Amino acid sequence: MKENRIKYPIGLQSFEELRRGGYVYVDKTGFIPSLLDKKYYFLSRPRRFGKSLTLSMLEAYFCGRKDLFEGLSVYDWERDWIEYPVIHIDFNSMKGVEPDEIVEELRQMLFEIAGNYEVSLPFESYWTRERYPIGRLFFDLIRLMSEQYKRNVVVLIDEYDKGIIEVLHDEQLRMNATDLLRPFFSVLKSADRYIKFAFITGVSRFRNTTIFSGANNLSDISLDRRYASFLGITEKEMLTYFQPALNDISERYGWSYDKVVEVLRDRYDGYRFTSEEEYVYNPFSLLSALDFEAFQDYWVATGTSKVLATYLKASKFTFRDLTRRWVSANQLGSTYTKENPLSLFFQTGYLTIRDFDGFNAYRLGIPNQEVQNALVELIIPEFVEGVDADTIGDMTMTLRKAINSGDVDDMMQTLRSLMASIPYHEIDVKLLEKHMHLCMYVVFLMLGVDTKCEIVESAGRVDMVAQTPWRVYVFEFKIDKSAEEALRQIDEKGYAISWEASDRKVIKIGVNFSSKLRTIDSWIAEVRS
Repeated sequence: MKENRIKYPIGLQSFEELRRGGYVYVDKTGFIPSLLDKKYYFLSRPRRFGKSLTLSMLEAYFCGRKDLFEGLSVYDWERDWIEYPVIHIDFNSMKGVEPDEIVEELRQMLFEIAGNYEVSLPFESYWTRERYPIGRLFFDLIRLMSEQYKRNVVVLIDEYDKGIIEVLHDEQLRMNATDLLRPFFSVLKSADRYIKFAFITGVSRFRNTTIFSGANNLSDISLDRRYASFLGITEKEMLTYFQPALNDISERYGWSYDKVVEVLRDRYDGYRFTSEEEYVYNPFSLLSALDFEAFQDYWVATGTSKVLATYLKASKFTFRDLTRRWVSANQLGSTYTKENPLSLFFQTGYLTIRDFDGFNAYRLGIPNQEVQNALVELIIPEFVEGVDADTIGDMTMTLRKAINSGDVDDMMQTLRSLMASIPYHEIDVKLLEKHMHLCMYVVFLMLGVDTKCEIVESAGRVDMVAQTPWRVYVFEFKIDKSAEEALRQIDEKGYAISWEASDRKVIKIGVNFSSKLRTIDSWIAEVRS
């Protein structure tokens, strides 16, 4: 057992527990001064990105808990440390699934807050406790707390969309949930004179629904470049706060410090939420990897992508569409539908921003290897038929091992079998070569490999380059010709030169596809150590 081992706040949602328990805290309090410039905020981020801990930190700040902030950015900036009454609602803590169950739990939560602040609600004069309208109850609570404590109220609402996401599959139930919750959220506007500050978080943005129609004063900072790293951990923060842990992993695996950083970056980094080219690590996965000193798929193990498969299958989108189409900010923030699932993939964290055109258009991509691994079961079955899930799982596991170990023959033989399962009727013979390229690209991408197609070099266009932390695979594809001819083109055109200066093995692979077999016919490889 290592002495002075770092305590990682994995899954911790209480800021007070974190600070008093000696857990490491990546200081995000420097964002507080800019947040105070406005009054109402909304922030969408994927699950397990620290939304609950952030609201707990804001609650501690507005409660004047100066003792919990010593040594943090905001400690010396704030001089007054005024204590405000706080209403903190966590929808994620509710057990109900049906909309009416959610509303009833919300009602009980508001009564509990009233009791904690010793506020007497006038329900006996107007309604019974059970029939107190949720909107009026929320309004009365805010008003009475403000009047009793002579200060305006801070409202913090976490995972507001739980009651909607649970019934997303049923349009009627979703509409019912929206209708039931709208009066509650409308209070954020009608009770404005009693509110000091309000912050709402959730996974989805639902900008085109009516749930926030009465609270149109919210400032949505989900795509605001100024808050690009408000949630998540930047690489600079990782190197600052966790250097001892990185050294421990380096020693355990016998890797260089830079190689450890590279592996962590490939696996857990890559999330970009705004036009600003600033990337963050998934905090849950990164902290778990550092704690266990193992590179597993932590984030995806806590949830499911089945809803993604449902929406993708019901739409006309292909995987290529998900990562190639340009979309507007409004589309990224819209309610997801079966006709357009892009916002669903983005808001849930399975896609992230890759490019911004400087105006209002974004192109999405898969954040990192962990997410790529999670999508294998979702995407690859869309390309094959007559192959059961267990067989696909075995094939992808074999492929992953071969790619990571550099076993080209095992890799190509497995690819040949997998591609042979692609339905013939979906292949246009005239576009066969491009289709084969796309299939290779998708398979490598879904296996967690940094993959790019048709890279322009000075002497021509490389068909595909796939990179792992230890190897670079440079592919040239031919159809009904020869693998030798393909490999010769890599050498003659100097396609691999750009990568030969790296410390990784460069593996040049010439591949020939057969239009008759509709799969890989032959291959030849050459390795440069």
